[in-house]
Order: sequence, then structure tokens, then C-alpha cells
Amino acid sequence: MDYAMGRNDRETERLMLQADIYRSHSRHLFTIAGIEPGMRVLDVGCGAGDISLLIADLVGPTGAVIGVDADPAVLEVARSRARELPYLEFRQGLLPDVKLDGPVDAVVGRLILMHLPDPAAAVRELARHVRPGGVVTFQDFELDTCRAAPPTPLATQCLDWIRGSMRAAGIEPNPGESMYRTFRDAGLEVAGVAGSRPAGNADSVNVVHAAATVTSLAPMIEKASLATMAEIAPDTLYDRLRAEIAQVDGVMYSPELIAAWAVV
Repeated sequence: MDYAMGRNDRETERLMLQADIYRSHSRHLFTIAGIEPGMRVLDVGCGAGDISLLIADLVGPTGAVIGVDADPAVLEVARSRARELPYLEFRQGLLPDVKLDGPVDAVVGRLILMHLPDPAAAVRELARHVRPGGVVTFQDFELDTCRAAPPTPLATQCLDWIRGSMRAAGIEPNPGESMYRTFRDAGLEVAGVAGSRPAGNADSVNVVHAAATVTSLAPMIEKASLATMAEIAPDTLYDRLRAEIAQVDGVMYSPELIAAWAVV
């Protein structure tokens, strides 16, 4: 799996900020999907370990969590954050070819399917690791739901840059709305679908996250001829975006996070 947004310290920090924003939302969606104490859970595309840590909190010390990612550098960050949790481990692996020493009670993933060339095939393959009666659940964004209210020119432009650059790179910006079909194409009977999203005013982390996402995508935006680096002006983007939303006393809605789950 290729991660189009790049692997560097700045992107890792952006992903950790994103995890902070969505933590309570992801926790709610994993809980209603059936993740509970005592489960052994596989977290695919775990990155710096944010979801693995969240799942570890849900399953507790009577459970176990295995986080898998292809990037050895980001896995070292994950391991450093989980030193006090002996029931949480991290392994390097390329999705969807994950090797385990036994079945798990659940496979989970967040913001991973959009980066896979064949999401349904990946879900089908990963579901084979789950014992009968176990859970498969994934969460992904619906980027078209991201907006400023009332709309502002720069916020609208930022969102157009994000969606446009992702499409140019072959990434579906709205995998959330396809989650049901992805599960069905993987041969799974969908037990439920739900969504949740955060929002905040001009001084919220939602605005910080929007600006950071554009900054991470800036090379892709330029490559797609959507804007030059001078037009994006990453160094001042947050200040300009914050000022514009503050001027209209607006709210920044982050993308809706949509989850689907199935019992195998």
C-alpha cells in the first residue's frame, strides 16, 4: 500500500492531531460496532498507533491488540507510545498480506480503505483472520461533508484543493459513502452503518487540522496543477483561514467519519 500523503515527521504530527480530534467519535463507532473488553483485535494500517491505543483501552488488559503498518519509522513512534501496555504490540506488514499466529476476535481500521487500490478485496482478505462470530469494522471519511458555515472563500478553496488533489492521485475522497458496498462486495453481511463528525469555531483544532491537511497535500496540489506553492502559501495558510472564519463568526465542520461493521 502506497501512502500518497508522504511519510515524514510533519505528516505524523498531523495524523496524531487528527486522532485527537476524532478520538471520541471513533471510540463511539467502535463501541457500537461491538469492540468490547477481552477481545483480541487486529488494527490494520495503524500508523503511529492512535487507533491501536484507543482499541487497547476498549479491550483492556484481558484483551490484546496487534497493530500492523508498512512503515518501520512510524511503528517506532507507535511502540514508544505503548511501552506501558504489554497487551499491545506492533508488527511491520504490507496490507492486506498480514501474517498472524492465530485468529482474532475483530479486525479494525480507520482511514485506510481510501488508500487501497481494491478496498473490497482487502476487506475480504483481512476478514479471514477473524474467528466465526467476530467483528470486521472500518471507518473512513466522507470529505464532501467538510465545510465552513457560513462558507468562506479560502475554506471553500482549501476543500477543493484537498478533494481535487486526492482525485488526481487516484484516491477516492468519499470512501465513507461506499463503505456499505465495499463490505457487500467483500462478501460480508453488513450489520450496521453509522457516522459522526466534529466541528469547531475559528479558534478550534478543526481549523488547524484543515490547514495542516492542505499543507501535507501541497506537493500533490501543485503536481495536479490546482495551485502553485505561492498560491497555497502554507506558512500563512492557518492564520488566513482562521481570520476568515473568525470574521464571519463561522464554524469549521471536519469530514464526517463513517463506520460499517459486520459479524463474520
